[in-house]
Amino acid sequence: MKAPPKKIENIYRLDSQERCDYFIRKITDFEMVWGLFNEGWATTISDQKMAIPFWPEESFATLCANDEWAGFTAKAIELNEFLSHWLPGMQSDSRICQIFPTPSEHGFFIPPTALLHAIKEEREQYE
Repeated sequence: MKAPPKKIENIYRLDSQERCDYFIRKITDFEMVWGLFNEGWATTISDQKMAIPFWPEESFATLCANDEWAGFTAKAIELNEFLSHWLPGMQSDSRICQIFPTPSEHGFFIPPTALLHAIKEEREQYE
């Protein structure tokens, strides 16, 4: 599903921390996380650590499928799988999460355990 241009414009005005907060709310509500995939998941390097970028919606991920990620396509990850497999695995592999980069900004970098904690806190509000 493609986000309306006005929505994209408004969200891109947010700073990286605000986009991270939006990401947490959105994925908790819709129980889906988006990444970029092409024979493997998109990655980048931050402070000499491998980072994997994630987005709250398919359209935002697709907008970043250019430059170093040209040829990648948006792929969904169910939230339960993200929480039970992805984040613990990333922690074990010493990787970090890159939350909601845009075509012009790097996004918010956060350790998997911190992201897991933030998502669990948000989920508690839904119970």
